[in-house]
Amino acid sequence: MRFAVLTCLMLGLVSMLGCLGPSGPEIQWSRNIAPFAECQDPKLNDDNTFSVGETSRLIIEKTTRLTREDQEEEENFTQATLKWAKPQPIQRIVVIADKGKLEFFEVQVTDEAGEWKTIKAVKNHFRDEYKLQLPEPVHAQGLRLKVPKKWESRRVGGQKRSTRGEGGAEVDIFKPIRDIQVFYALPPEEMTAEPATGQ
Repeated sequence: MRFAVLTCLMLGLVSMLGCLGPSGPEIQWSRNIAPFAECQDPKLNDDNTFSVGETSRLIIEKTTRLTREDQEEEENFTQATLKWAKPQPIQRIVVIADKGKLEFFEVQVTDEAGEWKTIKAVKNHFRDEYKLQLPEPVHAQGLRLKVPKKWESRRVGGQKRSTRGEGGAEVDIFKPIRDIQVFYALPPEEMTAEPATGQ
């Protein structure tokens, strides 16, 4: 009798936990839309992790004169920018770079006025792959990684390290990136029409 009651309680608990677990179908992602964007270095978004592209000078385009803050931003940062012919749904971003080459950066998208808006500031990232998944897609015509030219890192033997060479000369000003990938969640009616990438 006691065993039967215990069994019923366990089955009830298992079914209740099942209800609390993740519900609904797994998200199916579109194919990578990054290769359809214009980029200053084609190796940054060629959907090939064996090729290596580099960030480039950050240039602020304004019809008015640049402010001191604008000039400092241009001096201290580089960028990897993707621009599409029309706004795209952006929901999942994958950045692949060798370990230690991209520890700090900002993920930015353009707003309706075409201004850059930061959606994520990444710090102390030391893996070779960074993934950002948004709960809802943002529609933007541009995506940018804004990368500082130099930073201090405590990753090597616990010692403070910076991307500066001897005599204070900057090294690796332009940061190597293997690939930038961009996806959006497929609506249920498109899941059978377009194969999932598995990303």
